[in-house]
Amino acid sequence: MPLVFGFLAAFCWGTHSVIVRYLTGDMHGVTIAALRLYIAAAALLVLMKVLRFQVSSRLSDRNLQIAVGSTVVNYICFHIGLEYTSASNAMMLENTAPFFVLLILFLFAGETVRRRDIIAALIAVTGVFLTVLQDIDIGGAGLRGDMLEIAAGLSWAGFIIGSSRALRASASTAERVNFLFNVFICSAVLLTPLMLIYPGSATSGDVALLILLGLFPTALAYYLWYEAAARVSTVSAALLFTLSVIFTFVNAAVFLGEDLSFYILAGAVLIVAGVVITSTGNEKST
Repeated sequence: MPLVFGFLAAFCWGTHSVIVRYLTGDMHGVTIAALRLYIAAAALLVLMKVLRFQVSSRLSDRNLQIAVGSTVVNYICFHIGLEYTSASNAMMLENTAPFFVLLILFLFAGETVRRRDIIAALIAVTGVFLTVLQDIDIGGAGLRGDMLEIAAGLSWAGFIIGSSRALRASASTAERVNFLFNVFICSAVLLTPLMLIYPGSATSGDVALLILLGLFPTALAYYLWYEAAARVSTVSAALLFTLSVIFTFVNAAVFLGEDLSFYILAGAVLIVAGVVITSTGNEKST
């Protein structure tokens, strides 16, 4: 079941780099980041009211603070970075997050890291590199954007660790949805002052895409990922995100008629292999 949730989340996430890259033509990255979070928070609030889930504030929760702080930094770096680099570069560099998760857990959290997880992360990130190899341009004109996307990967690791710890301690879907709602609304509020500094104009098409971005690659994708992350290890949760790279190219092939090259297919196999490896077995290594 966790893999099913993870694959569905990745399918939704597979559209967000392209949508954000398009929106940055008219709007500043911080504005896009804040608005998609507000839309996602509103969608979750409606869902919670309909299902009669309890809405509560958890501002003193250490894991929530880590998740919110990491989300704010991630969204700033990711969205602004896409103004200066390609969607392919952004996908590859942000998906370095599993390596940062391993380093943080081992060096700072004092947790045992499985040898299986290290191997799985290497395989999956290699798959990500192969998938975007034909379009990647590291160190070119978009170096500034590339550096921001690396920072996005590091901050995403913080979000994964904070969220995973909170989710494994949760007892129900209602708790997990409430935690995610708090992450979205707190992050959006913190980003609002920056959004006001960088005003932008949005067309009717931009508004439609923003709503789409807030509902599917944000609210729905994160909810599905939370349901998966509550059932797997922190590293496994991180690697589930790399599946989104596969669906980015699958969506491009289905809806835009683009070809799936050998490198994309080989990379997809490696990514799936990495996810499966880390989701099985109990061998551990310090």
